[in-house]
Amino acid sequence: MKMIENWFSERYSDNLQLSFRIKDQLLSVRTDFQRIDVFDTYDFGKLLSIDGTVQLTERDEFVYHEMITHVPFYSSSIPVRSALIIGGGGRRGRRPAPLAGC
Repeated sequence: MKMIENWFSERYSDNLQLSFRIKDQLLSVRTDFQRIDVFDTYDFGKLLSIDGTVQLTERDEFVYHEMITHVPFYSSSIPVRSALIIGGGGRRGRRPAPLAGC
């Protein structure tokens, strides 16, 4: 992770990095195990970074929630008509749940 003039950059190699222009750093916490940063970006909304690696942003969070709901639903051998979703990321896991007949 590198911060230069209101930019957060995640470097992958000498030839590749992903950079986000940030409005503000909302949180920076170091524990015994990891560093957690939350930024407010111009194009991606809030961004969560753990140990300098982007975990998710508000703009692409749907990808995360689709993966934690679609995989269990589509791996079921019978049609799923209802589901109990516990801890679905502020009820966002409920949105992409592919319930049959709904």
